[in-house]
Amino acid sequence: MEDFPLGVTGAECEFYGDRLILLEGVIEEFLSCLHMIRRYQVSRGERDPIASFQTRIKSAASMKAKLERQGLPVTADSALRDVWDAAGVRLVCPFVQNIDQTVGLIRRIPGVRILREKDYIRHPKPNGYRSYHMILTMPLRFLEEAPEHPVWLEVQLRTIAMDCWASIEHQLKYKQDIEDQALIVRELKRCADEIASTDLSLQTIRELIEAPGKGETSCGS
Repeated sequence: MEDFPLGVTGAECEFYGDRLILLEGVIEEFLSCLHMIRRYQVSRGERDPIASFQTRIKSAASMKAKLERQGLPVTADSALRDVWDAAGVRLVCPFVQNIDQTVGLIRRIPGVRILREKDYIRHPKPNGYRSYHMILTMPLRFLEEAPEHPVWLEVQLRTIAMDCWASIEHQLKYKQDIEDQALIVRELKRCADEIASTDLSLQTIRELIEAPGKGETSCGS
């Protein structure tokens, strides 16, 4: 995902029209809450649970193609009403535990309403893809009254390792002229499994380092 001020072009402005401010607004509202979540965690003496984040508004071309595939009207109204990923935020966390922690904090944001959650970390896709997905909406404070339909935001949470794998897999799956596609798919799945194992090992190492009393001995020992 690219940051939306860089990703929005004339095509998006033309397609989404005055709905574009709603998509930008739900991203900004979420990021504002996220900023306070991170500050709150640090103020409690805990580590920042998020290493980085990215935002995006789905391109006009991608959205039109999706609406056509699903047999929906190719309009901005349908893009906001009938599909849920016109606006997106990806959160990249250092450890799997941080994902669980951040999901819990997001659920407690005042006014947030979660439509759907999918845990592809504990239940990965067949190709090895791992991530935690949430579809949510929240009040847009700059509006005098709530819009007729909720403005949905897709939130993805990954570890650094998961994000690295997903970025590479995304690039490779669009290469149609690669010989022995089956081998590539198997290798990507193997790499995904190894990355998942590494994530768990890193989490264990972190817990050992941060466990109170580890490595200490009593005066009488």
